[in-house]
Amino acid sequence: MAKDGYAVFELVWDGRPIKVAYQADWLNTGHWHIELRSDAVLPVTQTGYRSQFVPYNGIADAAEVEEYVTAWLNHAATDPAWQKCLQDERQLKLF
Repeated sequence: MAKDGYAVFELVWDGRPIKVAYQADWLNTGHWHIELRSDAVLPVTQTGYRSQFVPYNGIADAAEVEEYVTAWLNHAATDPAWQKCLQDERQLKLF
């Protein structure tokens, strides 16, 4: 268990390392709080940080957090804006 009651694990998605911190029933709100931190751009954040609240019934238990995060990233990666971001990463820039 990490500081402040958060559990933490590392995930590599599409070659991008991500630190995932999560807490069930965050502040007794009935929601999971999930934080993503990465030095890389992700389809859900251009800054490498994203905080997400998920209703408690959306994730059954801690074992499903990684599945949820992976599905979330995979779904967001279908956005044309993410595809353009990937194309821009591959393109050499002079300026």
